[in-house]
Amino acid sequence: MASQIEDTHEGLTTLASRLQGLVSRLGNDGDHEAKSECLHLAKALTAQLEPPEHTAIDMAFSPLIATSVRIASDLNLFEHIVRGGPVTSARLAALSGAEELFIIRILRVASSVHFVEETAVNTWKATRVTEVMARKGIAAGHRVVSQVIAKAMQSAPDFFRQRGQYAFPTDPKDGLVQFAFNTEQTTFDYIGSDPSMLADFNITMEAAAGKRMKWTEWYPVQSRVLDGALEGTVLMVDVGGGDGHDILDFNSKFPNSGRLVLEDLGVVTEGIREFDKSIEKISYDFFTEQPVKGARVYFYHHIFHDWSDDYCHKILQRVAAAMTPGYSKLLINEMLVPEQGATKYQAQSDIAMMAFGGGMERTKSQWRTLLGTAGFQIVEFWEPADEGDGIIEAVY
Repeated sequence: MASQIEDTHEGLTTLASRLQGLVSRLGNDGDHEAKSECLHLAKALTAQLEPPEHTAIDMAFSPLIATSVRIASDLNLFEHIVRGGPVTSARLAALSGAEELFIIRILRVASSVHFVEETAVNTWKATRVTEVMARKGIAAGHRVVSQVIAKAMQSAPDFFRQRGQYAFPTDPKDGLVQFAFNTEQTTFDYIGSDPSMLADFNITMEAAAGKRMKWTEWYPVQSRVLDGALEGTVLMVDVGGGDGHDILDFNSKFPNSGRLVLEDLGVVTEGIREFDKSIEKISYDFFTEQPVKGARVYFYHHIFHDWSDDYCHKILQRVAAAMTPGYSKLLINEMLVPEQGATKYQAQSDIAMMAFGGGMERTKSQWRTLLGTAGFQIVEFWEPADEGDGIIEAVY
């Protein structure tokens, strides 16, 4: 026991010393590495200080926290607290129509994880997290996760036990969502059948795209795309590009650089406003023949992580048939999970993709295998400084 205590003390001292050594770098907003390392060390320090039994029990009860936060969001409590400054539970009850005691109990949970701050008895004020939770995109994301992904994962133990096989599902019509909701629809179709859920999903995707550093800010577009582009050909096809946020960003940064095409399902493209004349909209299902041949770039953002390898190969076969060898490039904008030491966000995203439709977030070695078995050669992995999604550049 004495040896264990000494080891723990030494570990705490080392962690604290490493944190102290990084303090001077925290004033530099651009030093993402220092902030990331501090966050990692702070979590490691917490893990050392907290009794392991507490950590284990906290994990068992963690769904209660997420549900309490979801209820607070449904009642617009975060918005009321942000707008009203320090506000009492009685006032929040009047604003929301909920029982005051109910609000006290819900916000007590939210306060325990710093989603709000309890400044006095039954009085609450906003934290940085409260302000984020008041945003419509974040609130919509909580609803999507709560209504779809969390319920699917709650059913996972029964799903795997009944199947008698602990292997991740790969059929988008026979996975965790289908098991949880007793449906044969894909998750995309299931969400699309509920207008309010579909609206939340679209808001969530738009918000997620808005907070990330754009790939055009750090990927060398001029040397890798524009140089060598041929007149008379399409410069870039944004496949499955949704409302066009990526191709609009590209066009704003590189105006008049060439023909641009946005592709997505008809239900998506038909609802999009008209773009700049240099951007063409095409209704397209990426499991079918690619209508645009010989483009300089075929760009896929957050497409492949939705699908298992078998379905990704079907998508890749279609784009390969349209590419001009030696000229066309495949650019995939997705997460690059480290081979060791994935962050909580990366690990959670991977499991969320499994629950959503049998997809996955991939490591570099998994990307090499996926693309290599489809006949592609990876030219380079490009990664931003802020640990955001990377670019996999490949040719066929």
